[in-house]
Amino acid sequence: MPRVTLSDVAAASGVSKATVSLVVRDSSRVSAATKARVREAMEQLGYVYDRRAANLRAQRSMTVALVATNVRNPYFAELTMAIERVLYKRGYTLLLGYSHDDQERQTRLLEAMSEHRVDGMLLVPSYDTSGDMLQKSLGASGTPHVLVTRHVPSHQADYIGVDNRAAGQLLGDHLVRSGRQHVAFLGGPPRSTARVEREQGLRTALEGHGLALDPALSIATSADRDGGERAVELLAETGRPYDAIVCYSDVVAFGAISALRARGVEAGREVAVAGFDDVPDAALQHPSLTTVATHPDQTGAEAAELLLRRIEEPDLQPHTVLLTPELKVRESTRSQDGSAPHTPDTR
Repeated sequence: MPRVTLSDVAAASGVSKATVSLVVRDSSRVSAATKARVREAMEQLGYVYDRRAANLRAQRSMTVALVATNVRNPYFAELTMAIERVLYKRGYTLLLGYSHDDQERQTRLLEAMSEHRVDGMLLVPSYDTSGDMLQKSLGASGTPHVLVTRHVPSHQADYIGVDNRAAGQLLGDHLVRSGRQHVAFLGGPPRSTARVEREQGLRTALEGHGLALDPALSIATSADRDGGERAVELLAETGRPYDAIVCYSDVVAFGAISALRARGVEAGREVAVAGFDDVPDAALQHPSLTTVATHPDQTGAEAAELLLRRIEEPDLQPHTVLLTPELKVRESTRSQDGSAPHTPDTR
């Protein structure tokens, strides 16, 4: 007969596993009525307290670290809230750090989190992170960890993120079917796996329609509004015609739209503009922004569950979860009316 577990007692008494654990320790945080109900379930089920397992659990700090790249991007706000929600329900506290896409800063944060004896880490890697770097920062300490939204090809670890190639293909197909033929890809750090894969998907879609992405129209910058504005400036300097702009993210697209407007170019009319993520402000822009939903809430929740499983079962094989992107068509990519592509005025 299988051993009765805390989960069995929790289900029988209608409380969480964390509450049952508190009752076992006779915590003052649980009411007398709840304690009585849980203890009655224990007796009925024949639950036997496993002190060895409890001692192992007692060695945990019940803290988890998240190191992300940018606190100002709404995508990461949604991601963080989803992670914290799952961890809180399981009795964990979330510690936050931001690398600002700087590898040296990221290394210091990972080392500091390890020194604080966190039970596991969730990492959105900086764009120049290598497998060797992560092995030194995380592998040597044996800290359970999950990579989120960006993977590191040479590092074996659990990973969750959207299927970026499929996301790029969705936008490429949509733009061509809307009559666009000269597509630029703007923003995002140059070696970020998310940028590389989104561009690959975009190229694949264009090639499927007998078109190509001009290398001069692929311009990497920072992944923020300033990066979007700067990318439009660099795009104008190329002198190449374009009738559509795909941006690395919605936030980059917001900056690009502002820069186009400052040049007298209206997104959705002369030039189609699209992004990735579907952050809440995307639908509120003027024009509303066509984008690909990358599901930060689902990503965060499943990332937390992946990490908790890794903490409980550290010897499992690395697991990859790719979420399905979803195209959101809005005003910024109105169908082309047959007019010539926009040629920038570089004067």
